[in-house]
Amino acid sequence: MEQSSILKIVQTISQVFPQEASIAIADKSQFVYYKPSKSIDLKIRPGDRLKEGSISFQAIHNRQKVAEYIDERLFGTPYYGMSTPILQDGDAECCITTIFPPFNAVEGGKLPKHNFLIGKAEDRWIPIPLTNIHFIESEKGKTLLCTDSGIYMNKYTLLELEKMLPQEQFIRCHRAYVVNVNAIAEIQPDFHSTFVLVMKDANRSRVPVSQKYASLFRRLMGF
Repeated sequence: MEQSSILKIVQTISQVFPQEASIAIADKSQFVYYKPSKSIDLKIRPGDRLKEGSISFQAIHNRQKVAEYIDERLFGTPYYGMSTPILQDGDAECCITTIFPPFNAVEGGKLPKHNFLIGKAEDRWIPIPLTNIHFIESEKGKTLLCTDSGIYMNKYTLLELEKMLPQEQFIRCHRAYVVNVNAIAEIQPDFHSTFVLVMKDANRSRVPVSQKYASLFRRLMGF
């Protein structure tokens, strides 16, 4: 990618993203531009090869937008990233990645913060106290609030709920799960340095902690 094209892209997108975001642009094999922010710096240099498992690597190879948390093993610093590939004839020519501190990912519009979430059950909406929610699951594009009284749909994505919910109470443990730490009955070891959470709900539900979130989960839980 030509340097003039890179600068034109950066000048355009830098007006859109928050100041705390670092910006990286990569082609199919390496980073070609990097602009760090004061909030987070992954020490990327133009010419650095894409690291397998990184947000940029996934966007290029999957040819689709990727947004997720990456732990410190890749760059020595945990981060939350969003990467969008630029496609030409179905092939990813490059990608633009925005990098945020892990718990201040995307401010965007201010989302409401209450001590309850609204759950939809058939033809009605029910305010559900946060203390009643054992875990939140994303399944087939739907967000499900799992409680002892039933399972309810919620309008927000897990990413949006991460920004709304108190971080000392709700922790992301898997791409498809957010758990209420006060509703965990047991933490059991699983394969490949991961865990399974046995919840306090009536069904003693088992929630996975994926390898991607395992080290952060342990640090936040204090073990």
